[in-house]
Amino acid sequence: MKNKYIKYIVIIIAYLSFSCEDYVDVEPLNTLNASNALNSNEKVIGALNGVYNTMSSTRLLGGDLIFVSELLGADGKITFGGTFNDPQQIINKQILTTNSRINNIFNTGYSTINRANLVLEAIDFVNDANSDRVEGEALFARALIHFELVKLFAKPYSDGNASSNLGIVLKTEASPFNGGDISSNCESRSTVQQVYDRVIADLIAASALVPSSNGIYANKATVNAVLARVYLQTGNYEGARDAANEAINNSGASMVPTYRFAFAQDANTSEDIFSIQVSEIDGANGMNTFWAPSIQGGRGDVRVTDGFTSFLTSQNRGVNANPNVAMIIDGYTTKWYNQFGNVQLMRLPELLLIRAEANLEEGTSVGATPQQDLDAVRNRVGLPSVQATMNNILTERIAELAFEGQYLHDFKRRQFAIEGFSFDADELVFPIPQNQINACPDTQQNAGY
Repeated sequence: MKNKYIKYIVIIIAYLSFSCEDYVDVEPLNTLNASNALNSNEKVIGALNGVYNTMSSTRLLGGDLIFVSELLGADGKITFGGTFNDPQQIINKQILTTNSRINNIFNTGYSTINRANLVLEAIDFVNDANSDRVEGEALFARALIHFELVKLFAKPYSDGNASSNLGIVLKTEASPFNGGDISSNCESRSTVQQVYDRVIADLIAASALVPSSNGIYANKATVNAVLARVYLQTGNYEGARDAANEAINNSGASMVPTYRFAFAQDANTSEDIFSIQVSEIDGANGMNTFWAPSIQGGRGDVRVTDGFTSFLTSQNRGVNANPNVAMIIDGYTTKWYNQFGNVQLMRLPELLLIRAEANLEEGTSVGATPQQDLDAVRNRVGLPSVQATMNNILTERIAELAFEGQYLHDFKRRQFAIEGFSFDADELVFPIPQNQINACPDTQQNAGY
């Protein structure tokens, strides 16, 4: 994801590197598929770079997936004071089907999935040295985006009706390269259960294929970390425990001694499991745009409420006289202060808390006891040991992972109300975008829209 401009050139070559005499016979972009474009090792690897580039867009992992999750699960923690109407709709739980931010997430998500499918369908062209890695990374990308979309555009798995509730369209075959949305296909939505089953299958397969070390790209720790999140969301605590333990053991990660310095960094820290790479010439930190004040390169639209600031301060993660330690300054979180900082998607402390919660639920001590994992997270921020009860572990998740997009999904899986809405309320599910409904009138809209 670094050197994005170079990678754009690689992708263009991957799609358009025909001989000069064949130039006039080049097929239009909307007919490109694996068989007529990705027919060499270099082209498929170039296309995989394209998967990462699309996935790292500010419309997806580069910002908006975290941003909209925090808005929908604001729950008295943050306010939105900006002039853009789309985020205001989300935080107010009065979302229109024409909301452009939701539309962008939906379409860019399916574009990423489609690109991953193109790579998978051309995997036979990849040489033996790269084949497993490329296949594993493409499976990981497909699984991750399906997972993120089903959490936002469908009822939560925890409501007990996953086998009958409509999920999203499950895409495991590539469409002609048309930007990647599903408008031209008009396929039926799979159930929530079917989507989760495919996500889990893809991640298990990916874990066996990707290497333990893979630079800034997906590796075994990354894949197992996401698998732990998926299992946690479904209430499979044994699976969550084992996947988190595998990720911890594979990662070689260690927590940054000072909590403040774990964030807003130009490069991955020792505790990062997976991050979107950003630099002054490559990409953008979409969270910085809305969460940081203008002096830090942002718009300053999102402010932390006094009540939540007090809670974070009581957890040694809020206001502090030392600016090198403070996480809340003048109502803004410093987690997203760096305009060119990486966008962190998963960190070691989250894995420790997943393992602690899952071990506690299962009455086991795989990898460590729940007490040991909880203490490790608390000790880093100078907090004393407290008993490893479920309430204390969940409280620690709220404090440790604040503004990282997990609050909404944690409350849904634990069946907690949000702003007076039931965990499975229609208002806490995004609508299928109107342009999709227009293109495919048989697509069933979510309840309440």
